[in-house]
Amino acid sequence: MSFEEACERVRELCVEHLGEHVGTQVAALAKPGFGLRPVKPGITAAGLGRWGGPALLNPGTPWPEHDGVPLSLFAVLDVEALGSWLGDERPPDGLLNIFYFDPDIRRGYVLEGAPLLDLDDPRCCRIIPADPALAIEEAAPAPASIHAPEPFYAVPVVTLPSMHGVSYDPILDTVDYGGETEDSLYYRSAPGWLASDRLGDPWLEFCEREQGLYKYEDVFFSPDQAFGWPHLENSFTQLKEPYRHLITIGHHDLGDGGYVHFILPPKAFRDGDYEQAVALFEGF
Repeated sequence: MSFEEACERVRELCVEHLGEHVGTQVAALAKPGFGLRPVKPGITAAGLGRWGGPALLNPGTPWPEHDGVPLSLFAVLDVEALGSWLGDERPPDGLLNIFYFDPDIRRGYVLEGAPLLDLDDPRCCRIIPADPALAIEEAAPAPASIHAPEPFYAVPVVTLPSMHGVSYDPILDTVDYGGETEDSLYYRSAPGWLASDRLGDPWLEFCEREQGLYKYEDVFFSPDQAFGWPHLENSFTQLKEPYRHLITIGHHDLGDGGYVHFILPPKAFRDGDYEQAVALFEGF
């Protein structure tokens, strides 16, 4: 099935629950993405894509740090191996190293006297591109966390702005609801809830049942996803501006539970300007 054919099924679902006027607009927001799953016997990994392991950096590339503390390698994303599903949504670089500030006490990180971390600080994350033909493995220096390498494969999916959780993606507030929100004080102040209330549950069911996104096999919920719109449990102030989602990683132990969304401004995404990347942490 092509992305266009998959989008038509999404459009039908949106119109069914939101009506022609609103549903067509929400469906037009659809973006291609990939659900990321651990490789099993008989399944081929998405190129060099994996969670954890050593970084794959061009020779001479310094290991990224924040205030002198090395960042941890969370994933390597092999964009070229994902095929044509992304179309024009593809960033310019083929191999991306995804780093996050996650130092390990067992490797010498000292908490005593350390200031409280502002995990929304852009310096807490780094996305470093590399040339697959030149990249060499680089082990994480202490006290960066070491995560065992786990290759993943990628399942093509269609994504919509998040509308199932504590909040919804603020872009849903920009839809023209054709006066439907005027009869409700609640929807008038937060119009995106109309789409969330009417489409949120059916959309999550569609993602799980027909796309294998979030819920699959013996996995109850997996936020691990590349590109498209991320699944958000909470909205973020940073999302009030246009953004492009690169990857969400929930595969590592982040305290009591949580995951990290890596996003960029649209122009930076198109230009491969990863210095503008921001990591948004959702903890539970």
